[in-house]
Amino acid sequence: MHFPEDFRHLEERDNIPTPLLGLPTGVIQERFECLDCHKAYFTFSGLAKHRQLHCQWQCHKYFSCKYCEKEYVSLGALKMHIRTHTLPCVCKLCGKAFSRPWLLQGHIRTHTGEKPFSCPHCSRAFADRSNLRAHLQTHSDIKKYHCKSCSKTFSRISLLSKHEETGCCPLS
Repeated sequence: MHFPEDFRHLEERDNIPTPLLGLPTGVIQERFECLDCHKAYFTFSGLAKHRQLHCQWQCHKYFSCKYCEKEYVSLGALKMHIRTHTLPCVCKLCGKAFSRPWLLQGHIRTHTGEKPFSCPHCSRAFADRSNLRAHLQTHSDIKKYHCKSCSKTFSRISLLSKHEETGCCPLS
């Protein structure tokens, strides 16, 4: 396979959890790296799209937002940004507006009380997938946050902060 000179094709083992990739452990991942900023991509098309940004910034081709000072190198990126000003997705229950349909959908759960994201380890459930992800860390054996006053360890920094705020450990 031939690639333009300003692209570097690398093969390396990634430390990405294999369940996220759906690949067996030890599979070599192809990586494509930008020589300007060293950002790496899994596909050549991803790198090519990224390279357009470098070219467009250097050529000073900008799309300006009519609502604020922001500028974008693609019309698509500008259109996505404009939604943050126009907020087209409106909650019929309270009138709160959102830029994206999925943000509105998450908001509606505050009205309905729906919690579709369940923990497979305990009975807790969450309205938002990111809250479930954070909760899942509490079940992890990896506890990388250590209290400076006692021997307790925590899987999330927020849990360590809460522990320290309770004042259960006298400060040294």
